[in-house]
Parts: sequence; C-alpha cells; structure tokens
Amino acid sequence: MKHRVFGKKLGRNFNERKSLFSSLTKAIFINGSINTTKAKAQSVVSIIESLSNTIIVKPELIAKRELFKVLQDQTWVNNVYKKFKEVFIDQTSNFTKTTLVKRRFGDDALIVKLSFVKPIKFDIKKEVKVEEKKEVKKSIKKEVKAKVKKETK
Repeated sequence: MKHRVFGKKLGRNFNERKSLFSSLTKAIFINGSINTTKAKAQSVVSIIESLSNTIIVKPELIAKRELFKVLQDQTWVNNVYKKFKEVFIDQTSNFTKTTLVKRRFGDDALIVKLSFVKPIKFDIKKEVKVEEKKEVKKSIKKEVKAKVKKETK
C-alpha cells in the first residue's frame, strides 16, 4: 500500500530534496527557464505553480513575503512580482510548460526545458557600492616609519 507517500525521492533525503527544490524554483524565477531531468521537473512544477498563483491571486504583501522565502533578495522579489503582474494579468493557473530537449548520454535520462508559458525577461542590475580607500591609513604608516627612523638614529 502506498498511503501517505510523498512522491519521488530522487535519491536524496528530506533536507537534500528541500534544498534541490528551492534552488530549482529560485533558478526558474530568476532565469525564466531551466534545463533539468523530467523527474525533477515534475516534482518542482507544483511548487512553482502554487507560488505563481500566490503572486497573482493574493494581496501584495503576502505574495511578496512568499516570494522572499524562495528568492532571498528584495530587489528580485519586487522585480518578479511586478513582471508577473504585467505578463499574467488574466491567468490563474497553468503558468509552466515542459518541452523535451534531449536524452542525456551517460544515463539516458530525459532532459526537459521547464519554462513559463509566456516569456518573461527579468532585468536587474545589482548596484555595487564601492567605498574609496581611506588615506588615513597611509598617513599613519608614514608617521610610524618616521618614528622608527628617528629612533634608529
């Protein structure tokens, strides 16, 4: 009997599966599409669909908090939320599609492309803050060198 059976274990324990699913989910929301095995794609589709439905249906704050659990970056969360609202205006289900790409040479596994039904392009440029080096350190070093020279004389 298969009562209360999770699904495919994918050769991993609970924590490894959880990590795999979160990384695949994060990758598809950031890149728009990913290439993975059919078994992994089937396992992740339900998570992606429920998150996508949350973005469309639920209020803004709840949806952004749910997205933040996956993406872990506020700039990505805001961008994904905004783009999803623009692209999937009337849609409340069937956000993803899988297309067969090839069979992997080593183990003959089916590789599929998991992507959103409508193409989404996320444009984010991370702002890198570069602080100027302080000249104070150089002046301190010069003072120390001058003191050492005076003491040696």
